[in-house]
Amino acid sequence: MTELIKAHLDHRRIWRDFDYCYPVIARRSRGLSVGVNLNPDKVCNFDCVYCEVDRLVPPHRRDLDLTLLEQELGLLLDLATSGEIYQIPPFDSARPEQRRLNDIAFSGDGEPTTASAFAEAVERVAHLKRARGLDLVKLVLITDSSRLQAPDVLQGLETLMANQGEIWAKLDAGTEAHYREICRSQIPFQRILDNLLATARRWPIIIQTLFLSWRGQGPSSDEMDAYCGRLEAIRNQGGRLRAVQLYTVARPTPEPEARPLPRVEMDALAASLRFRLPGLPVEVYYGPEEWA
Repeated sequence: MTELIKAHLDHRRIWRDFDYCYPVIARRSRGLSVGVNLNPDKVCNFDCVYCEVDRLVPPHRRDLDLTLLEQELGLLLDLATSGEIYQIPPFDSARPEQRRLNDIAFSGDGEPTTASAFAEAVERVAHLKRARGLDLVKLVLITDSSRLQAPDVLQGLETLMANQGEIWAKLDAGTEAHYREICRSQIPFQRILDNLLATARRWPIIIQTLFLSWRGQGPSSDEMDAYCGRLEAIRNQGGRLRAVQLYTVARPTPEPEARPLPRVEMDALAASLRFRLPGLPVEVYYGPEEWA
């Protein structure tokens, strides 16, 4: 069982001597996900209390070399499609049903859409995917939702969604106060809400929400009520929500007071959400104790 856990919990964004691309067995992908890190400089416009990126350690590099990124991604795709990667620890511990390439995900040490070359990076990755005949492999953007209406980002999203794309958009709060405390961003909370609505009116999106115990407390009932209200508002105004992914802290963070919520609390939050928004699929991903 210990070896099985390793494949799920080893989500380091460094693999061998690669600078931009890394493979993981992802809980939410239910298979192999190849990550693309557009933020090797570790710069982010959020400073979430639960973020596992250690920004006290200087980055290995600060530039974004798209040619090298393509080379790294191509090598990883070859390892994945040939099955050779499943002979390499920790991927040799993956279960048979997990030994499939599910997606290529823009998810790194910062917010992917802040990269000035975001649109070009998406185009190059999509071209590489098409050239290898990987039509069923998803392109996933994991985003904090802060720049979803920026013109350069919209250009990249058009390419993403034309190539089996999915947008996994963060919403970690229902109130401004909770957003400020947990996400610690200077981006106005209303901008996040506006971006989510505008994007969900254009394409169906997946909401990703991390609930945690922060300084000994999980989200209050008032906070949860406000959170459900935000999602109701998106749906009532014509936004399309494909699903909500509720998850909690799964790996060590630089903030010791950011702790995972236990299964019983996660299940209660999910039940509340399902009651308020009937018909909306809610997926729950538990903390590290659930992998033991």
